[in-house]
Amino acid sequence: MVAADVQFGWALQLSLLTPYIQVLPCVRIWSDKCSSKYGRRRPFILAGSLMISVAVTIIGFSADIGYLLGDADEDHRNFKGT
Repeated sequence: MVAADVQFGWALQLSLLTPYIQVLPCVRIWSDKCSSKYGRRRPFILAGSLMISVAVTIIGFSADIGYLLGDADEDHRNFKGT
């Protein structure tokens, strides 16, 4: 259980950090040129927060998704943290 928590923590950290490194400069340029009735930044903030929410949910259910996509029980290592 401990290994899964550590792995989830790293995945969460990387999923939250990656947009700032790779995508943020492009989003800044696009949002500066945006002329939405909701403002320049709000549509991008909403879209980004929704994408991160979906990514974190997928990470949380990754074992179940893998099982539904065909992972067999013999492919898993049984780790029992102490």
